[in-house]
Amino acid sequence: MHRSKIPKNFTYLLIVLFVIFLGNFFGVFRPIRGLVEKNLVIPGKQKVYDWQRAFKKDGDSCQLECEKEIAELKAKISSLVEENQEQKRLLSVPLPKNWQFLTVKVIDLKDEVLTLNLGKKEGVKEGMVAILGNTYLGKVSKVSEEMSEVRLPSFYEEKIVTILVSPSDYTIVGHGLLVGSGMGKMKVEQILRQEWVQKGDLVVTSVGGGDLLVGEVTEVLQSQGETFKTAQVKRLYEPENLNTIFLIRGKL
Repeated sequence: MHRSKIPKNFTYLLIVLFVIFLGNFFGVFRPIRGLVEKNLVIPGKQKVYDWQRAFKKDGDSCQLECEKEIAELKAKISSLVEENQEQKRLLSVPLPKNWQFLTVKVIDLKDEVLTLNLGKKEGVKEGMVAILGNTYLGKVSKVSEEMSEVRLPSFYEEKIVTILVSPSDYTIVGHGLLVGSGMGKMKVEQILRQEWVQKGDLVVTSVGGGDLLVGEVTEVLQSQGETFKTAQVKRLYEPENLNTIFLIRGKL
């Protein structure tokens, strides 16, 4: 009886794939992956992100080939100025004195997720809270050797326990669960019918003894006879303009 033989090339390929799988499983390739991220991925993402921000500010009339060097220089200057301003702003807001911060840069924004330029090697861990001044930007959801990701509150099905505060006297007017809807949209659900929430109220979340701003109520929706009502929320910043932000170190 004739038996079909497995081609040698296919056998070698299976062996190579198996070795790669084992190496990845036991962390053998972790240093290599870290080098690739640091020297190729991060610089590439940073250049693209900086160019997008600079190009948006300059307008569609820019000629890419002629303005490339100027755009890169403006992006670098803008980045340094913004980092300095954000550090001053962070020091001026009333945050808990025991909080310590790690300065990071946003190198990419896609599908309500920020990619940051620091990872495990610099002490970034999953669950760290990202802020801009006294504004809540989300939590670290993924970490590699040299990079990390933060899901914005508007990320689909992202959930945060919040309170609603009147901007006139900063009294609490309601409680609820903020849920991300994607595409920059958010809503606070499970607001009791008797709680007096209205357009313009602020949405706040508590983190480690400090209160951080999440957004502002734009509309309150309530159906007759329902126990709960819902508030539509907008964020008070433009994610595509984020550059220097901060991660809160330590346990919260």
